[in-house]
Amino acid sequence: MSKKIIFPLILLLTWTSFSILDAQTKPSKPVFSDGPYLFYKDHGVVAKWMENNQLQERTFNIGEDIDLPKGLSPDFDLHFEDLENRPVRQEEINFTTNGPIVALSDVHGQYLVTLKLLRENRIIDENNNWIFGNGHLVLVGDIFDRGDQVTELLWFFHKLEKQAPKSGGRVHVLLGNHELMILTGDLRYVHKKYRYTMAIMQTPLNELFNKDSYLGAWLRSRPLAITINDMAFVHGGFSELLLQKTNSLKTINRLGQKSIDMEPDAIDQDSSLLDFLGTLDGPLWYRGYFDKEQVSKRNADGILKKLGKKHIIVGHTSHEAIVSLFGNKIIGVDSSIKFGKRGEILIVDRGDFYRGTVQGERIKL
Repeated sequence: MSKKIIFPLILLLTWTSFSILDAQTKPSKPVFSDGPYLFYKDHGVVAKWMENNQLQERTFNIGEDIDLPKGLSPDFDLHFEDLENRPVRQEEINFTTNGPIVALSDVHGQYLVTLKLLRENRIIDENNNWIFGNGHLVLVGDIFDRGDQVTELLWFFHKLEKQAPKSGGRVHVLLGNHELMILTGDLRYVHKKYRYTMAIMQTPLNELFNKDSYLGAWLRSRPLAITINDMAFVHGGFSELLLQKTNSLKTINRLGQKSIDMEPDAIDQDSSLLDFLGTLDGPLWYRGYFDKEQVSKRNADGILKKLGKKHIIVGHTSHEAIVSLFGNKIIGVDSSIKFGKRGEILIVDRGDFYRGTVQGERIKL
């Protein structure tokens, strides 16, 4: 049995033991709901969810409506799910727009703070629907882990991704290191709510997002990096070592997506680069931009030249607010939303860069 299989099973047994111990030492366990999780099965779909700590399951035919209880993900809506066609890997990664651009990252299960930021800055309305017109919204990775409303955020961003094109806009959900961790079975940062979900469902979280689940297939179709106009977006960053190996975002996306399930053709053809993507100098883990000993203005200029862009937008490295380096050449948008108390979004409007606050203020960078 491979390590990849053993590790989640050990965790599952451990968390089940914790649940039993909690029941013996505390008056009651937390009461919670979670889901839905959708799975393809033959010509139908299986929906699973937690309702007041109880596992519920229902099979329905594609095209059939399903009545789910209140208390689950508020933005789940079958009108925005194309269950007849599985998500396919996104090939388009270079975009142009005359509209405004907004970026944020590392939301880590903090649904309410994320909603407040987007409402106050007029990206969504009070019902969580897209009102950003022809704007582009980029989530620069890391929905999973730490917080307790990951499922809600996944369905929310999925809905926005479907709504935005109707107004001429786009939503880009990029993979971060925590997406890769969850999808490949590294569950060390999972919130305790999802430990209960795993224990009661008797299924590791990575299996709830496997390639036969709707959200799992959707996440596997998302890119690691994109460009919009003269800006490149990636979760960690493009290190000099990475760009010595490749400056092709198409290659980075192809291998990053295939690495989730370790597809044989990726391993056989590009094993060296595939291994490098998972290192601290890889695009999802790199933090060097914010280390003055690693990256100077000269280094930044060289990196941008290899990419053929003027700006790089990254998450992953936490700050108290959005930070700008070298005259907006590199911008870090991880503003510590993960703590659930505050946060900011980057707004790019008519060539100017702003910090958008949780009160809806614009502060020029």
